[in-house]
Parts: sequence; C-alpha cells; structure tokens
Amino acid sequence: MPKHPLRALTALAAATAAVTGLTACGGADGGDSSTLSVAVTTPSWNAGFATLLVSQAEGYFEDEGIEVEFTLPPSGTQAAQQVIGGGADIALVTPEPVVIGATKGTDLTYFANYYGDWIYGLATLDGSPIDDVADLAGKRIGVTNVSSSGATYAKVAMQLAGLNPDDAEFVPIGVGAQQITAIKDNQVDALALWDTQYQIVRNAGITINELSARSLDGMFGGGFVARGSELESNPDAFVKFGRAIAKGVVYAQANPEAAIRTMWKAQPDTAPGAGTSEEEALAQQVKVLETRLEGLGVQEGQTQWGVMDPERVKRTIEFAEEAALIDQPVEVDSIVNTSLLDKINDFSQDDIREQATAGT
Repeated sequence: MPKHPLRALTALAAATAAVTGLTACGGADGGDSSTLSVAVTTPSWNAGFATLLVSQAEGYFEDEGIEVEFTLPPSGTQAAQQVIGGGADIALVTPEPVVIGATKGTDLTYFANYYGDWIYGLATLDGSPIDDVADLAGKRIGVTNVSSSGATYAKVAMQLAGLNPDDAEFVPIGVGAQQITAIKDNQVDALALWDTQYQIVRNAGITINELSARSLDGMFGGGFVARGSELESNPDAFVKFGRAIAKGVVYAQANPEAAIRTMWKAQPDTAPGAGTSEEEALAQQVKVLETRLEGLGVQEGQTQWGVMDPERVKRTIEFAEEAALIDQPVEVDSIVNTSLLDKINDFSQDDIREQATAGT
C-alpha cells in the first residue's frame, strides 16, 4: 500500500513552508480585532450552511462586536491552506487536512465541533450493478470537484478495498442544476458526496443507494479550526465567533423555515427561480437543513454546543493511519482545544428560540 496515495492533500506540506513571515488578513493575527475572515468549505451556499447566514443576518456577530467575512473555497485542503498561510482566521473543514497537517507542523486546531458525524459517503444510482467498493474499478465517480473531500474519501475507500485510486475516473459534476443534470444524463456510475448533497439529489427525484465502504460510526466529522497559537493569544475573538454561530444553530432548530428564508434574502442565488413553486422549494431546502441539523445541535448526553469527543477524534486519527494518510502518530490534544466552549455557550438558548418563533 502506498504511503501517500492522495497527493492533493500532501500539498499542505508546501503550504506550511509558506507560513513563516505571513500575517493573517483578519483580527486574530493582530490586525483589526473586530473582523474575522472565515473559509467555509463549499462550492456555493446551500441550505446545509443556512445557520451561518442566520448568525450574520440576525445580528449575532454584530452583537458580539465582530464582523465576519465568508469565503467559499471548494475543498477542505484549500480552506486549511488559507488558515495556514494567513489568508483566513477560521476555516470550517472536515478532519483530513487537519490530521495530515498535524504531521507537517501546521498548528491547525479545532475549537468547536460543527458536523455531528462523519458526513461523507459513497452512493450508487438506482438499478446499478455496483454492489461493493471493489466494483468501482473502471467506473465513473461523480464528485463536486476532483480535490473535494468526497473524492478523498472515495480514494481512501478504494484503497482499503484493495484498489488503486486511479482505477476509477473521478468526474467533476459541480453542484446545483449542473450536478443534477450530470446524474440524470448518466454521466456517472456512482457518487462521492456528503449528507446534505445527497438530500439535494433526492429532492430532485433521483433514487440513490448507500454503498457501504466500512463502518464510520462514532468518528469526528469536523468543525471550526484556527491556528492554535491564535486561539491562545486572542481567545476572545474565537469565543465571540463561536457564540454567534451557536445562536444561529439554535435559531435554525427552532424555526428552519425562517432560516431558509433568511438564506434566500442574504444569498439570492439560493432562492427559487422563476417558475418554481416557493412552497415546494422551501420544503425541499428545509429537508437539506434538517439533514445538517441532525448532528449540529447539542449532542445526546451533552449540555453544550460544539463539544468535541476525544474518542471520536481518536477514531478519525486511527482511520487516517489505516488509510496511510499519515505516517506518524497524531495526538488528539494537538488538534483540539476545548478551552473556549464554556464561554461560547454562555448565552440563553431560550431567548434565541423565542426570537426565532416570534410572529410565526
């Protein structure tokens, strides 16, 4: 088994070398402490990220005395690189680039959970002869883009099944209408997407079936990451950001329909187009948001939002070791900082729920 089959992710090593001498564009690195640049890993805004726009539209960032500027890098690797190189203060990413980065000295550290569980998976189209991962040899796998974390997951799954990642063709099908058209036109044989994207596909009337690669139950899904040195030197900025985000989550849970309408107003491209039923579009996008909300709130057995279970993180690191994504041990404490969570959760959830449901 090759040690580093996923060359795109190892680009983090080169990014690490560029850190010296660079400064961040936002406040967490000594500039304007009221402004934070946040890289959200998604090709475009969709209902799965509506909670972030709620936090902005409802003034939760403003209440904390901060301004947030979102960017949308299409892959977790690119989002992580922005933080490493100082182009962003915070990134919302899944664990692969963070775990790999830990072996390269990147100092990337999670300070709040966002995804309740591992969100990526493989799926086949209805009637497909593909029964297991080994059957993907010679097939076309649809991904949002070839450097996406979905593509990364598919390559790891193939490797663990005894295949070479080059045994299949990875077809970039984008998102939205482009994605749906590619699937309906039989341009792909299988999919490597994530939970909310699969709900979007189902909303389009496409039947898909999960292709089980291996059990990923109990693995850490990812969340908000920053440079560990900045979390220690300027914790207040990250506490304020985390608290505003948590408020947006509580709001969306209390009134998902209002959260979707807030997203439409903030990002008009997400609103239903001409000739599309607003009622139907609202129902479909609420389903996507609810898919995200299943793991986004306060987890069972917990009293706080954003908690990162060390055992879940450990399982994800072990997965990276098994998949040969890393060739040296990574300690949980080296990529997780839980010290801010008490202050992040210092607000009244009942007040936010009342605000969300007022007038509905």
